[in-house]
Amino acid sequence: MKLFYTPNSPYARIARVAVLELRLGDRIEMQKVTVRDPNSNLLNYNPTGKVPTLATDDGFILSETRIICVYLNHFNPKIKLIADISHAFLQQLEGITGGFLDGIAVWVREIRRSRNRPLAKVTFARGGKGKRLKGKGFLLALSPYPFPHFCKKSNEQSPGIIELEQSRALRVLDYFEKISDKLDQTPKLAHITLASALGLEIRLPELQWRQNYPKLACWYDEFSERPSLQVTKPDS
Repeated sequence: MKLFYTPNSPYARIARVAVLELRLGDRIEMQKVTVRDPNSNLLNYNPTGKVPTLATDDGFILSETRIICVYLNHFNPKIKLIADISHAFLQQLEGITGGFLDGIAVWVREIRRSRNRPLAKVTFARGGKGKRLKGKGFLLALSPYPFPHFCKKSNEQSPGIIELEQSRALRVLDYFEKISDKLDQTPKLAHITLASALGLEIRLPELQWRQNYPKLACWYDEFSERPSLQVTKPDS
């Protein structure tokens, strides 16, 4: 099998950690790729160009982190990486940690956008064809929404999105701090996802979460000492 990844993807990191925790390193070839690259080797396997992507031995292509982790867990079922229906709390935690990671990832992308790119687009109304407004540089395009949806300039930060994701992150961090006594050091998918999300602090200094969430920080620092987390740490 082949697992395609990029070093700094938090989603690919979860899959890479899962491979190590499930002791499948000798069965899976790790293949580092580029994304958003028309010449990427990944596109020969997965037309979406997303990581992680797993090419299975029987010729199937799996994408989306949880799908990959569920598949991998079948090769070592003695290790219960994925929560099943008998573990309602862990199922709940999987959902919340996944949403937390999604929000943090959006926040990181917004913070890293340049403010100086001039291209602008406007998405307008349902149905019809795209139309450029004369002399304005705007584009009216198809939208699934029934109301006008005005997009910001390409690569321009959106204060609204940043505020939304910051608020979401703080709410979720409050939740994790409150239930921190229920977080153990077992390498479950929920715990790996949470650690992967918190690990994005290296790319998001604006988060500054440690001082206000000491119990969570204590859990994270100990969990992050696992060899699987150490060897998959993002560069930046």
